[in-house]
Amino acid sequence: MKIRVLGCHGSQLPNYNTTGFLLGDNVLVDAGTVTPVLTLREQLKIDYIFITHAHMDHVRDLMFLADNVFYSKRQRPLYVCSSKGVLDALSAHLFNNVIWPDFSKIPDKKNPLIRFKALAPGRSCRFGDFLVRTVAVNHTVETMGYFIEMKKKAVLFLGDTGPTEKVWRMAKAHRGLRAIFVETSLPDAMTDVADKTGHLTPQGLAAELQKLSGAKPDIYLYHMKPWFHEAIREEVKAISDRKIHIVEDGQVIRL
Repeated sequence: MKIRVLGCHGSQLPNYNTTGFLLGDNVLVDAGTVTPVLTLREQLKIDYIFITHAHMDHVRDLMFLADNVFYSKRQRPLYVCSSKGVLDALSAHLFNNVIWPDFSKIPDKKNPLIRFKALAPGRSCRFGDFLVRTVAVNHTVETMGYFIEMKKKAVLFLGDTGPTEKVWRMAKAHRGLRAIFVETSLPDAMTDVADKTGHLTPQGLAAELQKLSGAKPDIYLYHMKPWFHEAIREEVKAISDRKIHIVEDGQVIRL
């Protein structure tokens, strides 16, 4: 499984892109950064987009991707996948003919560019070469995590999350799980803010990883606020019993 990091940060600054991961050639997990990084030819290969939640840093480039694909006259639709609540938010607040054209009805309702596909938490669906299973996590808005499996190797994308339970039980039981992509947005000194905004600190991450017990997938850390990078990097070093990687924009990860 090839994972290309289009963006991995919790805010936007020069050289710091918001969240987007490309799996293979045609699957996105989140779409905070897509169009500034991928060529038009690469964008036209995308078939499925799995959205963790509707916050702007995870969905912004959905609008520009849809625009680029539509005017390039690609014939097949883009499937935007998430829970019904997340998809309803995208319809109401982005593709609403006010903020952006409603590409779920363009060029017409029978043959739209975007097809929204609601995924039921806990159920598995196949999308091309990937088997995808969803699970709800704990954030300030409705948020989904995704187990994505290919050839019996799986990766878990948690999206934004505070402390949660079910996803860690599922991760601990998943024999093919090789890696977990999990946020740590703020340093330990900002625990109060992290609790209010549904994010993790290094201490919070350490507590969550303990729920894995003896399972030892690699941990890929992302969604750090850029101005706290160094503090978070230093504090994460205290987590000594896990193999933790700090994700970087442009990185290619192979599992």
